[in-house]
Amino acid sequence: MHTLVRFLLLCSLAAVLPGALAVHADEIVADSSQSSVKPKPISYAVIVHKKNPVKGISFSELRAFMKLDRQFWPNKKRCEVFLPGRKTGAYKLVLERIYKMKHKKLQKYWVRKLYAGDIPAKPSYVPSAQAASAQVKRSLGGLSVVRSDRVTKDVRVLTIDGKKPGDAKYALTEKSKKR
Repeated sequence: MHTLVRFLLLCSLAAVLPGALAVHADEIVADSSQSSVKPKPISYAVIVHKKNPVKGISFSELRAFMKLDRQFWPNKKRCEVFLPGRKTGAYKLVLERIYKMKHKKLQKYWVRKLYAGDIPAKPSYVPSAQAASAQVKRSLGGLSVVRSDRVTKDVRVLTIDGKKPGDAKYALTEKSKKR
């Protein structure tokens, strides 16, 4: 932000003093590279109902639950998947890491499973982490993926392969984007 303000000030100076911008252009570039802070990678949490007895699962178990290949929790409650909204980072990550397919292929996957009688219904989409938490809170078998910094107190976060969101090598952390 500081760099942007300086740039705008220099632009207004350039209008009044024609050589002002050329003198300070190198300073802006140098300053922006020095103040560049590497953003912290975003982790996503797998959330379930608080009364779900499961506290942690393996990544392969997570994939089985999310694909509804495994439909019941140990307490005999049916797993109800609430997918993140299509335009969220959580949905993009879920498609890439868990389903390993694009949106259209996932839609065809659900239709095939539904018409084969393998599942009672396709998973619902929830528009936000808040909505996902609310749905999971209402469903004893609820399961969703949300940004870890948006988890509410009324749901449980599962560990994946013994790791929590934010831990090194946690399975649902976005890879850093190179600048």
